[in-house]
Amino acid sequence: MTAPALTLISNARLCLPNGTERQGSVLLENGVIHSITPEPPASVLLNHDNVDIIDGTEKYLSPGLIELHFNGALGCDLNRTNIAGVQKLLSQLPQYGITSAVLTAITAPLTDMLSAIHVLAAVIHHRSPEHCEPLGIHLEGPFISPHFYGAHPKDDIRPINREELEVLLSPKTRMITLAPELPLAEHAIRMLTEKGIRVSMGHSNATSQEARYGTDLGASCVTHLFNAMRPFHHREPGLITAALNDDRLFVQMIGDGAHIHPDVLRLVLKCKPLEKILLTSDASPAAALPEGAHLQFGGQEVTVSHQKALNVDGVLAGSSQLVTTCVRNLVHWGLTDFATAIRFATTNVANFLDEKEIGRIQEGHRANLVLWDAKTLAIDTTFIDGKPVYQRSSQASLSPASIT
Repeated sequence: MTAPALTLISNARLCLPNGTERQGSVLLENGVIHSITPEPPASVLLNHDNVDIIDGTEKYLSPGLIELHFNGALGCDLNRTNIAGVQKLLSQLPQYGITSAVLTAITAPLTDMLSAIHVLAAVIHHRSPEHCEPLGIHLEGPFISPHFYGAHPKDDIRPINREELEVLLSPKTRMITLAPELPLAEHAIRMLTEKGIRVSMGHSNATSQEARYGTDLGASCVTHLFNAMRPFHHREPGLITAALNDDRLFVQMIGDGAHIHPDVLRLVLKCKPLEKILLTSDASPAAALPEGAHLQFGGQEVTVSHQKALNVDGVLAGSSQLVTTCVRNLVHWGLTDFATAIRFATTNVANFLDEKEIGRIQEGHRANLVLWDAKTLAIDTTFIDGKPVYQRSSQASLSPASIT
């Protein structure tokens, strides 16, 4: 059977790059968005015999979700796996509407980090066209504060070292999280920025002055705002204050219901320009696993308990949720409408990473798209480069993460 020359998604509620929505139809051709029209284009239906028409009535059409801070999921630890394991995970992510991801390697012994980087770089180089696309590597550590290490193994945290930093870099490195108050942070931020690598400040005891200086040097983001950093204090401001005050900085907000209370997310929405908000999951290998699941992450035993990923000390070890749930949560909590939540997990992330062809429903952009049931926000169909790679078989409703 000849494959359709064109795909028409008709009468859907389109989530646009500015966070608004409108009814419309989208024509896909050769893996890209050919045109966007208020009504299905009659000329296409009249002049082409081989058109695959998908009814988007009562559905949202969004760009494919981008996991910016992603440590793994479904039992796969990106720090401790092999090429086949990562490829299997990437093959599973489209069912969650995730079409792109930045792959995170966390603090570990230097040889272990190098091994993980080698595996992730190989996966990126040999990406399958029907899988979630790996956009690059995020190094979260090892150059972080020993005071705010979170679930990272404290013994493997290291001071910034020029030679070690160079060794850890790969041509596939897209982002590094570091603490800007550390000695030699100035050198690291300048060097990384010159190489086009995004520097995100996090796991940090920085004062607001140190954070502003890091921003002046080129840091452009704050990793999981509020988590693993000097707490907010009205007389001793730190990274949180700098992040909320400085519109140059993007901020990552974890929307899983465990890392940040919705009322605090509401505060961020009031303080930051909407184009600077990045919705992230900080998904751990426990993400999308059932309650009670046990696994290893960061050299520690982690358990899924009450929709949280907890280590033996009861500390959050990443998230048990994917960014898909974070999008739903913002809507269910009444913080944003759906199109705005989508913007935080797609267009804004693409802008932060300077990705020019994904993250937007826009003519000429790659057709990485997701159809959502407008009532339940269940994923209906996921497209990668215009090809349906996942289609839902059941109409199960999905609930937001609980707040505790």
